[in-house]
Amino acid sequence: MSTALDLAVEPPLLLRPDMRIGDVLSKMRSLKVINAPVVDDNNILLGILSYKTILLKGAGRDTKVRSVMDPPYSLNRNVDFDNVIAAFVNWRLREIPVTDENDVVVGFLSRSLILDYMVKNNLLPKILVEDVMSRPPITIEEGESIARARWLMLRNGITRLVVVDKYGRVSGVIALSDIIERLYMIRLTRRRGFKWVESEESFLAAPVSEYMTSPPIVIVTGTSLEKAVKILLDNKISGAPIVNGSEKPLGVLSGFDALKAYVSQLKLIQPVQAKVSEVLRDETSKLQIERLVNSYISKISRYVNIIDFKMSVKEETKAEKEGRKRYNVMIKIVTNMGAINSQSVCWDLPTCVREALETVEKRLRKEIEKRVYVRRRGEKAEES
Repeated sequence: MSTALDLAVEPPLLLRPDMRIGDVLSKMRSLKVINAPVVDDNNILLGILSYKTILLKGAGRDTKVRSVMDPPYSLNRNVDFDNVIAAFVNWRLREIPVTDENDVVVGFLSRSLILDYMVKNNLLPKILVEDVMSRPPITIEEGESIARARWLMLRNGITRLVVVDKYGRVSGVIALSDIIERLYMIRLTRRRGFKWVESEESFLAAPVSEYMTSPPIVIVTGTSLEKAVKILLDNKISGAPIVNGSEKPLGVLSGFDALKAYVSQLKLIQPVQAKVSEVLRDETSKLQIERLVNSYISKISRYVNIIDFKMSVKEETKAEKEGRKRYNVMIKIVTNMGAINSQSVCWDLPTCVREALETVEKRLRKEIEKRVYVRRRGEKAEES
């Protein structure tokens, strides 16, 4: 069976921790690399620089890579094919570096590379797109603002929205990365003193129709998963709306969904998954919160082993008497590095959940960075 190294290609980009973001950003954009390995002089993996993290943190042109990079994650070169796919699914990633036993980067894998291999070797499940698509689709109307589009994606833990016209038919797609990238460029340009560029406010107030990708690539129900994946690969896109004969959206299919369908057939240990039953009686709301929580769990599991996850949601009775619902969200996550608790109280449940999860993630990252720093100090002391 093929291993990670058999499937890997030469890393398109290796970064050094002292590089400037201004020098790195254009390279990542031109090479279409969204997660670049950061290595030392011996190509030992030190961290991962995410294109999305640069944009979200608003890193300046002179910011050093080391201050923005995420903790390192990788696949060992000897990991077999099934576990390679399981890692892509469990970690919800599109790109992963491949390392040897000494953490030296020896290759690079992408979701599209894996899917192309699966298509050529007839490895995808023989099912239809509607069997594996993510549903229900989160949609936005053409006339609604960019600000609302960004809010909907962050609130639901998704990276793209299906845009519909006044008749509910698919008319376009808008991605979170496109919105954040434009906002980032506006801020950078204004910092350099160019007053003639559009303002952040005017961009966020603009209708989605002005910036969406249109006409969109869509996939019709009844299409086989294999054919659908070929459509994604041929058009170099990560996902597409699934529509019925009336061009109305029923769901969204991504490369992640295709890999997940393959993994579901395997007898592998699956990561902890959150199930939300408290307070939420509406099935759509449950799916929304579960999608958000599991997105964070997948991200955290790249760096640590998650042993247990618990989340409780309570409505405050006093607020309910006032005609409003205020939520108290408490989270406890147990990992191989210990347990972390967090709490958030607010009026909007998804916002509450996201705030509590962000607190957990920040505390874990701080602990990881501290341990890595202590380990490197010890290594340097041994060398001297």
